[in-house]
Parts: sequence; C-alpha cells; structure tokens
Amino acid sequence: MDRSYKYFFIPDYGDPTDPIVRAKYGYLEGVVSITVNIVLFIVKLILGLFLNSIALIADSFHTLSDVGTSAVVIIGFKVSKKPPDAQHPFGYGRVEYIATLIIAVLLVIVGLGFIQQSVERLINSVSITNEGFVFIVAAVLVISAFIKEWMARFSLALGYKINSDILIADAWHHRSDALAAVGVAVSIIGSTLGYMFLDPVFGVVVSVIIIWVGLTLVKSSSNFLIGRSPDSAIIASIERIGRETRGIKGMHDLSIHDYGSNKVVTLHAEVDNDMSLEEAHAVADTLEQRIREETSYSTIIHVEPRDLQCDHLMKKGVIENILRRQKEVISFHNIQIIRHRDKDYIAMHLVVDRDMPVQKSHDLCHRIETLFQGLYSNSEVHIHLEPCREKDCVSCRQSCQKKHRV
Repeated sequence: MDRSYKYFFIPDYGDPTDPIVRAKYGYLEGVVSITVNIVLFIVKLILGLFLNSIALIADSFHTLSDVGTSAVVIIGFKVSKKPPDAQHPFGYGRVEYIATLIIAVLLVIVGLGFIQQSVERLINSVSITNEGFVFIVAAVLVISAFIKEWMARFSLALGYKINSDILIADAWHHRSDALAAVGVAVSIIGSTLGYMFLDPVFGVVVSVIIIWVGLTLVKSSSNFLIGRSPDSAIIASIERIGRETRGIKGMHDLSIHDYGSNKVVTLHAEVDNDMSLEEAHAVADTLEQRIREETSYSTIIHVEPRDLQCDHLMKKGVIENILRRQKEVISFHNIQIIRHRDKDYIAMHLVVDRDMPVQKSHDLCHRIETLFQGLYSNSEVHIHLEPCREKDCVSCRQSCQKKHRV
C-alpha cells in the first residue's frame, strides 16, 4: 500500500507492534473486505438464482462467509488491543486466534452443507436456465476472481506488515474464493454445452475448497492456542543477542510465550560469580532492552552465577552415573537439582520392576540417598519410584533396552 494512503487511514502506521496500531490495520482490512464481499455476494447470488446454478450459489455464499470472516477479524482486533488487567496480565492478544477458530468452524459447516446439495444435484440433474446470458455471467465471475485476488494481496501485505496470522489466513480465504469463481465460470459454460455434471461437480470442488480453508485455519489457530514451538530463527536471534551482550556468559532454559501482539521471552542468563547484584541487574537490563529493540518481545530474565549452572551439570552427570550402576533401576528421568540457601534439593524419578517388594524398594532408596549424601553432604534427596510397564510404555521399553545394552 502506498505510504500516503497508509497515513490517511492509519496516521501512526509506523509502529505495527503497538496493539492499537495493529487493530487499525485489522479494521482497514476488515472494512475493505466486508464492503467488496457484500457487493460480490449480491451479484453472484442474483446470477446464480437467475441461472439456477448450485455452483454459483455455493460460490456466492462462500463470498458471504468472507463477510463473516472479516467481521470476526474486526471484533478480534478490537478485543485483542485491550490492555492487560488483573485477570489477564498478558493482555488479550490470543483473542485473534479464538476469532480465527470461530471462522474456521463456520467455514467447515458451510462447506459440508453445500457438498450435500451438490451431490443431490449430481444424482438428480437440473438444467441451467437463461443459457443466453451464460457468457456474460462467466465474464462477471472472472472479473470477480481478479477482484478477490487483489483483496488477497492487499490482506497479505497488511498481514506481513504487522505479522498477523489472522490477516494472512483471511488473504488465503480471498484467494480460495478467486479460484472458486474461475471454476464456477468453467462449470457454467460447460453445462450450456451439454455437460450437465460439471455444475454439481464444481459445486463439490468449491465446497471442498471451503472445507480445506476451514480445516487449515483450525490447525493454525489451534497450534497457537495449545502453544506451538517458536520459530527457530527467533530463538537463534535471541541467542545471538545474548552472545553479543557484554557480561552474559551463557543462556539456558529459553522459552517464548505467544499472547498475540504480546510475546514474552523467559530465560536464565549466566554471569560471573563475583559480579555484584547491581552489575548483574544492569547486564540483565541491557539484555532485555536489546531483545525488545530487535524482536519487540518483552522479557523475564533470571540471572544466576555461571559456576552454579556448570556445577549443576557436573552433579547431574555424577548422579546419572550412579543410577546406571544400580541393577534394580531400569531407567530414570526428571532429575532436578534446585539450589536454595546453600543446600541442594535433588529429585528424580526411577523406573523399577513392578513386582519389587516394598522392603526392597525402601532399601534401594535408602542406598541411593546415602550415596548422594556421601558425595554432597549438604543435600536433600527425593526419589519417586515408578513400576515398569514394559508392554504398555514405548519410552519405558526403549529405556529398558538401553539399560540392558549397558
């Protein structure tokens, strides 16, 4: 979009990370989409009824579904721009994904309904009426396809500008409508030439496109709501920022929490042991500022001395070696070492024979605790025993095989 037009509609368009500015982009795309789609729906529906074409009528309601999609887009952006509050400390950004999910379910329902009608017409053939106007109608459909393709590119440009999946999904919705319009034009012309099956067949094709778009939106929105893994490029970028930040000796436990327009990075930053609390705080502030400048993500940083992490890794290795030498232990997992007030709290899960007597399991735990406390006197050990389910648990079975090889 030209800069002057962006300024006319969105005076502060230059900050797409601002939820209010993002909402303005969403409103612009939604209003343009609703206006154009209402006009196209009316034209296609009138022509479909005029020709008695189920494919064209289905395509008209596909276009109408775009109006509903754009309305949900506007509502989604309106709610998602609301600031955080006590009940929603990370804001309302995920409403965008909920809106996308609503759109997807409606699309699938509409598509299934039109498949049923198309199959019925395929079984009971119905002739297209007013055949003398077919080529005029086909020309109108091709023009509508070009309009929908323009709308798709318009929505994609705005979606990429503000990194909004719901706008990008809406763009593909427009594009699927453009493809469907071309298919309907072909089916109508074919029907006038005696190929009556083309109209219901393309009605099915249009319906399948609608369902495919709906299922695609279900998958993308559900991934965000469930919590999908972050882009590896973003992870690499944050790790690079950490390496380039003076005073940061390493980072671990890096996670990204996606709340729509608000994305939060949590990580552990390692610094020199002798660094003062004030210096460590300043280093964390610098890292936080650099991450925000390059990614627009907010951060939660836990600072810890570098030797502590190294010490934990070394202790974990020693613990694993001890456990591997215990013939009663089939496998182990979830080993955790938590340092609190100069004391190590060591926790672990051990998989043992499900038929092991209680006394024997008690003796095993006592022996392991004694070994660890002999190595690390200022420690507290917590052991959770799990019975082996070799027939039911694939991971357990793999662990057993690995244990047997050792």
